[in-house]
Amino acid sequence: MSTVTDPPKRDRWARLRFAIIGPLLAAPPAAGELRPALTALSAKSWRHPLTSREVCFAVSTLERWYYTARSACDPVAALRNRLRGDVGRFPSLSPAAIVVLVSQYREHPGWSVQLQVDNLRVALAGSDSPMPSYPTVRRYLLAQGLFRQARPKRASDGALAARDRLERLEVRSFEVDHVSALWHLDFHHASRKVLSKRPARPSVTRPRSA
Repeated sequence: MSTVTDPPKRDRWARLRFAIIGPLLAAPPAAGELRPALTALSAKSWRHPLTSREVCFAVSTLERWYYTARSACDPVAALRNRLRGDVGRFPSLSPAAIVVLVSQYREHPGWSVQLQVDNLRVALAGSDSPMPSYPTVRRYLLAQGLFRQARPKRASDGALAARDRLERLEVRSFEVDHVSALWHLDFHHASRKVLSKRPARPSVTRPRSA
């Protein structure tokens, strides 16, 4: 379980990679000894930085890490996972598809992602705009904060306006000004014997056989 003090995933990978090839950087092997050293490292098991399971790395992978770190001013930073160039962007979503998708959501915020995709496919049929995949549409809706909204029991204008206003506010349950200002107990009684009008049978004690 991660905490607020845990480093990002990219930093965990960078630290592991540097820990593996760091000794080779501190004491560079002589000519002709790099390959055997990398082969020896590939035979070892390492703890996965995210799952903590044992993992091994190929010689070619270790060799790439070694030359990447050796030629960098900051070897740890150079060993981080590279970010995709289209992070935060959706190249498979055309502007026309985005307009239709946003318009659909504003009119039907209670639709599921699958229903949004199905209606988007119908709207884009016959046009030059390519149809994005389900994961693309889902990631776009989540990135834009277009979450599925539950339809209120009363679909009046006032109920819809109250729902939209509540979603823009931060609601905290049991919020108080200082410590111990509120105590909340949750408990229930244990099972009890139920008494009825039928008289209870007298208990009979039988003598034990010798």
